[in-house]
Amino acid sequence: MQGLRNIQNQIAVNQKNSDKPVIVLDVGGVLVGFDLKPLIRALSKHRGDSVALPSLSTIDRLFLPVQTGKSSMDDIVPDLNASLGVSMSPSEWHALSCSIFTGEVPGMKEVLRELKKNFFLAALTNTVEVHWSFLLKTYDILDLMDGCVVSYLEGLAKPDPAIYRLVADRYCDGRPPHFHTDDLPEYVEAARQLGWRSEVFRSASQFRKEVLSFP
Repeated sequence: MQGLRNIQNQIAVNQKNSDKPVIVLDVGGVLVGFDLKPLIRALSKHRGDSVALPSLSTIDRLFLPVQTGKSSMDDIVPDLNASLGVSMSPSEWHALSCSIFTGEVPGMKEVLRELKKNFFLAALTNTVEVHWSFLLKTYDILDLMDGCVVSYLEGLAKPDPAIYRLVADRYCDGRPPHFHTDDLPEYVEAARQLGWRSEVFRSASQFRKEVLSFP
């Protein structure tokens, strides 16, 4: 994973250095799949009754201090335990939170290899350090990214317009990218409000069709 690790280490100076049009992609739900059911089962077993989690956008907001680097995962463990009625150590939370990842999204590696010949690929992700470190070590698909904007490293998170502008400034000379996709409609709408061509991610084949449909 040397390519993307270098991007992570040099995030402040990593600028687009080609004339290729830019595609901006989310990571979770677009490059790497995830499923909250193992997390729910484990929490329910630990508590002794069923646990219901809020929506993904609500979870993002709950984790906003961690996603923007203002707090660590360990900092919010007491609040997580209290809100869910469990008593788990930080290390247990780390392992459990990474258990949600299910593997690379089918077909995306092949599509990205094809598109990479003519496009600059940039990841834009709301994530926490524990997850990002795990993803970098585990999934080769991230090596196909030419650049990345990672929320906890930047101190910004979707749907804040500032993080979309940061992507545009860093990789697109301040202009909207050629195409953007995210699995959450709220984040797609935030991009559209800034004039981006953005679509909700459904599948690798749909993504490829949408990218190539734009001139």
